[in-house]
Amino acid sequence: METNESQYENDRLEELGSSDFEIADGQPDIRGWEVNDINDRYVGQADELIFDKTTRKVLYIVVDLDGNELDLEVKKVLVPIGLATLHEQDDEVILAELASLRLAHLPEYIKGQITPQMESSIHHTFTGLAAAVAAGANSYQSHPEGFYQHEYFDQNRLYGNRKEK
Repeated sequence: METNESQYENDRLEELGSSDFEIADGQPDIRGWEVNDINDRYVGQADELIFDKTTRKVLYIVVDLDGNELDLEVKKVLVPIGLATLHEQDDEVILAELASLRLAHLPEYIKGQITPQMESSIHHTFTGLAAAVAAGANSYQSHPEGFYQHEYFDQNRLYGNRKEK
């Protein structure tokens, strides 16, 4: 049976800017904000947000690594929302140490090309090989049940101690 690569794309996920959805009232739109690591080194810019159309929750930040101070290849990558926090007052995204150390290992993000294979690779980058093996051989076509329940996808972690302006 012939396979079409597009059948493996995750059609549940969409860029916020390409959709009819908006940021919830009272929540900041972080697109365009500076992204830094915990040592205040410039990582890049929050270029876009990727959300799940079914649950209407943001799952990833698209980080453009252009101009980064970490000697990383210039590309766009997906960072799970739960690995970032907002600065308490400034319009700035701060990546957890784990996230900034592993950015070089993330696959390049290309708009409209988020596959379960790519998401499994991202998950593996942050959780290690054991989790990737546990995901099973079919991880290229679909995710195991509860894939998005991992703390890395907890958008409440993003807001942390953020104070209302």
